[in-house]
Amino acid sequence: MRRTARLLLAVALPWLARTGGASQDAAPPLPGVPEGWTVELVAEAPEILYPTAIVAAPDGTVYLGQDPMDMPGPPTEPIDSVVAIRPDGTITTFADGLWAVMGLEWIDDTLYVVHAPYLSAFRDADGDGVSDERVDLVTGLGPDLPGFSGLNDHVPSGMELGMDGFLYVSIGDKGIPRAVGTDREAIRLKGGGVVRVRPDGTDLEVVSTGERNPLSAFLTATDEVFTYGNDDDSKKWPNSLTHHVVGGHYGYPYEFMLEPDRCLPIVAGQLGGSGTQGMISKGDGLPERYRGDLFLCDWGLQAVFRVEVAPSGGTFRMTRREPFVTAGDVPDFRPFSVAPSADGASLYVVDWGVGNWLLSGVESGRLYRLTYAGDDASPPTPAPDVLDVAALDHPGHEVRLRAQRAMAARGAGAVAPLAGRLADAGRGTQGRLHALWALDAIGTPEAVAPLRQALTDADPTVRAQAAKRAGIRADLATRPALERLLDDADAVARREAAIALGKLGDPAAGPALMSGLGDPDPTVAWSIRRAIRSLGAWDAGLLLAALEDPARRGEALKLTDEAWAVPVADALARAAAGVEDPGARAEIVGNLAGILLAYPEWDGAWFGTNPLAGTMPQKTAPWDREGMRLALLGLIGALDDPDAAVRGRAIVGLRPAGPTVGPHLRKRLEVESDGENLRALALILGDQVDVAATPALARIAADPDAPMPARSAAVDALGNLPGPDALRALFGLTFDPGAPPGLVARALPKLAATKALPPNDLASFLDRPDPTVRIAALGAIAAVEGLPGHLADRVASLLDDPDPTARVAAIAAVSALGHRAAVPKLIEIAGAGDVDPTVRSASVRALAALPDPAALPVYLAALGGRDADLRRSAERALLAIRDRVRPQLEGHARSASISGPEAGSLGRILTRFRPIVDWKVIGPFARTTARVFLGEPSIDFNQSHSGVEGRPISWQPRKADPTTGRVVLDDFKGGRGDLGGFGYDETGSPDLAAFAYAEIPSDADREALLLFGSSGSLMVELNGEPVHTFTEYAGRPYATDSDRVRVRLKAGTNRLVMRVRQGIGTWAFGVQVSAPGQEWLAARPAEAGIEALRAFALGHDGDPARGEAIFFDEGGVGCVKCHAAGGKGSSDIGPDLTGLASKYDRAELIRSILEPSQRIATGYQPVLVATDDGRVIAGLVREESAEDLVLADAGANLVRLPKARVEERRVGQTSIMPGELAEALSPEEFADLVAYLGTLTAPPASGP
Repeated sequence: MRRTARLLLAVALPWLARTGGASQDAAPPLPGVPEGWTVELVAEAPEILYPTAIVAAPDGTVYLGQDPMDMPGPPTEPIDSVVAIRPDGTITTFADGLWAVMGLEWIDDTLYVVHAPYLSAFRDADGDGVSDERVDLVTGLGPDLPGFSGLNDHVPSGMELGMDGFLYVSIGDKGIPRAVGTDREAIRLKGGGVVRVRPDGTDLEVVSTGERNPLSAFLTATDEVFTYGNDDDSKKWPNSLTHHVVGGHYGYPYEFMLEPDRCLPIVAGQLGGSGTQGMISKGDGLPERYRGDLFLCDWGLQAVFRVEVAPSGGTFRMTRREPFVTAGDVPDFRPFSVAPSADGASLYVVDWGVGNWLLSGVESGRLYRLTYAGDDASPPTPAPDVLDVAALDHPGHEVRLRAQRAMAARGAGAVAPLAGRLADAGRGTQGRLHALWALDAIGTPEAVAPLRQALTDADPTVRAQAAKRAGIRADLATRPALERLLDDADAVARREAAIALGKLGDPAAGPALMSGLGDPDPTVAWSIRRAIRSLGAWDAGLLLAALEDPARRGEALKLTDEAWAVPVADALARAAAGVEDPGARAEIVGNLAGILLAYPEWDGAWFGTNPLAGTMPQKTAPWDREGMRLALLGLIGALDDPDAAVRGRAIVGLRPAGPTVGPHLRKRLEVESDGENLRALALILGDQVDVAATPALARIAADPDAPMPARSAAVDALGNLPGPDALRALFGLTFDPGAPPGLVARALPKLAATKALPPNDLASFLDRPDPTVRIAALGAIAAVEGLPGHLADRVASLLDDPDPTARVAAIAAVSALGHRAAVPKLIEIAGAGDVDPTVRSASVRALAALPDPAALPVYLAALGGRDADLRRSAERALLAIRDRVRPQLEGHARSASISGPEAGSLGRILTRFRPIVDWKVIGPFARTTARVFLGEPSIDFNQSHSGVEGRPISWQPRKADPTTGRVVLDDFKGGRGDLGGFGYDETGSPDLAAFAYAEIPSDADREALLLFGSSGSLMVELNGEPVHTFTEYAGRPYATDSDRVRVRLKAGTNRLVMRVRQGIGTWAFGVQVSAPGQEWLAARPAEAGIEALRAFALGHDGDPARGEAIFFDEGGVGCVKCHAAGGKGSSDIGPDLTGLASKYDRAELIRSILEPSQRIATGYQPVLVATDDGRVIAGLVREESAEDLVLADAGANLVRLPKARVEERRVGQTSIMPGELAEALSPEEFADLVAYLGTLTAPPASGP
């Protein structure tokens, strides 16, 4: 690739010489461009700062947005501006005092600016180069304070004027709680999408919904709307190239994954990067091959991409995507926006110039101009002196638009020539389209007549545009013609006809639209369904006919899905009783269930950057009494359907109705024969605490002929019901010698929880022959407070149980009971040579929970073992008894064979630490905030700052716990627990931030070890240098030594500055520093760690057989505890790794072990739970009911939590697979393990 670089002449641009950043003497580094293109630096910081949107006016002036709100901040004060870069090179401020400037457009003599929550028009009336007129055309365009989260992201952004006379504006997913135009028209938009409004602020309306964070809307020459956005934190929604149709919904944040029939697909997307703004080439300034191409900036991938799309029915498909501008010699190249020059012969690229937001003390920003200089370059066609009808065919799109406006301004006198151009098909289509929209702007009867005629034009593009106009103007006279267009051969014409009919406001179009159901083009079919919904053109008879027609049923089901209307409920209820196909009836009943309740009205709150980590929206709101009645009756009727699947849909669908449907469910419970349906009925009635169902549930639980899943559910339900009858039923089952052991085991914990079963009676079940019952009894008795000693001894007797699982349960029980008399037996089990590995691991954990010097050999063996979880457990035990066994520990530490993680653990145990107690703290800041105190040589502690939502905050002293060093910041949450009262809802973590400062005195230069604990993410600097970062926005369980960092302290005062994010549970952090003179701290320096393992495994093949042995060794690193592979192993805590090597190369296999959190498989994201007793637990959800949540932790242990005690729940981004797992392996062993994984290329062949 050749790159030609040149700079603008300093004579023409004298300001360049002033900057010193771009001179002829020292050519600046430049980004890479394709062969035949040149690139030049037009301006850079500090002449321009934090540039965002850009637009060029016809006179060559370039207007550039500047966004200091999102760099030095504060993000909640209107300090943004627009500068004008004149053709002579001078740069002046055109408008200031703006909110975050993200979109610019120039129309005639006016600059339009999107600076949420405003769309404003600025005009320089006196010609001095500075705006002196501001008109706010739209207010409330986004949240009242878009930077409430600490960043003006996910907000209204780029825009472009269409030939239809509308400004199209992209909207980020913070949405629009209520926007108002100049005609007082108001809109709401939950999530992201596109809106449009006329340049005078009238006719504001939502175009599309269901996008994430599109940063600009850009249009084709026929006003097809595209956006390019960025991916979400869960890495499920991609960087999305989306074609937007009016009424389109694209499925973010939920439907695109869970209910794809409820949304339209995007054109293309990829995970990674961060899409920003874009444009479409529409002029003749560039060679013909670029006409219609999309140029898309990607800030994350440091590139501008060239994308080609082609029509595909009613939408588009991507045919080509390639890097167009790359970083080249500019390492921090971060393109934000791209726009054509005034003549279209060049492209301006705005470079943010830094790979982060909200950095204090940084001045960044560059503006480049790209010009095509290839052999086939030709100058653009000049604009004519007179903008008349002939100029509508000018090859330059901007010239055509100006000519269109000029012709429209002439009014009645321009109708005849415009009508003539519209009728003239011999001179190409584009001029006809501009004539059409100029006539529309004139709007007189004489102008409208040819527009109506155009609905039957031979050119499908003209027909489509005429249909679009008819809809925008709600031209009722065009309804017959639009209905005929529903049968047009062209998909775009059909699409626009359907959209137009939906905008006419005439429900009489309903029958024609219903006849069009099932259009073969998915986009057209969507638009037809959307039009019916928009009109409310519901006809129960027509709907029923469509539902009964197998050919149209699929579309009718899509049409009635979540359609809250009385005729819909009527038709669905009748179809559920009358359609013969049981599969169809089940789907119809599913739709009925979907409209029993509605979603609550949006409260304007944002769902955050990772909504999939939050709570899914629930339907809890009533909508229409009659509609709800019809839906309810339809579902109740379906309870008696002859097909079990239909009945099952009805049973589940009635759950949200609550206790009012109890009699119907109880009636069904008496006669239901299907096991799954019985199970569902029992669980629902138990959840609803339906005491009247007790006799039936008791009968099912005791019925030997009832399906076991139903009997189990009945036991669970009885355990949730109050009263003596339920208790009697559980007692009867539990003490019935013929009862299945599985049911007895299920009932025991429920009886024990009622305290109706005395401990002596509970202990009697320890003698039952079935291990399942003994295990349940052990779990129940372990929860008894104040258990008499003789019963604890009885529990300890099961440490010799013949069943390994029962032995593990007995070990857990003696540990939970704190029964120290069991320690000798636990030591014996841990040291036995022939014991089950799971039993041995459990005994070590129990001994760790009961620290005892006698168990020292067990603890030391665990420290040297490969199980990271056991190593940490042994560490905690040894810390508790350190002073009693210090000589033995020091002797062991001096052993020449100690290395790796074992050496690190011993150093931690033998080193004494002092908590840092005296702190200064300031907060709360928003989720995303500048590193305002990090990297600063000094801090003025008397200065106040702007915190979350712009609230003034100041530094304050804070004491840590003198024993643990823990500092609690819960008071920064604003008195509303996790929500903080700062504009966040329950599905998005506020993740508030605070800063902390402390000083560490040292008498001399020395090595030290710092221990960090935190409830959330950390960023730490010592003496101005970064020393540690931990990132997990969901948070983590607090531990005093979660992170261990070696540092070098200098003699004197050492400044420690930290940014601490909220995380989960109690907001807290803590730091401890090793005391001076600790010989064990530096006795064994840290080894190369994971990078040494990576390098060795990349360079050595390894032995797959030895690797397989490592994988399936439960006493080692324990891969098999969570994973199955190659047809071996049964655990499903982690994904089955069979076929892994078919998907990933060796480097990726290595990365998946060393960095497990970089890519977490779908369905295996960890959950963090904060409970009301202050605990935070992390794990994978294994079971969940209305009462309980069961998590599997990193050690493959199951933890059952009552949901009533769960205060907070989040999805984490840190794998439960220990990141240090491989560090217990030698390089050779690690290469062996990788080699084994490399053999997992395909599922094993099935046996005969």
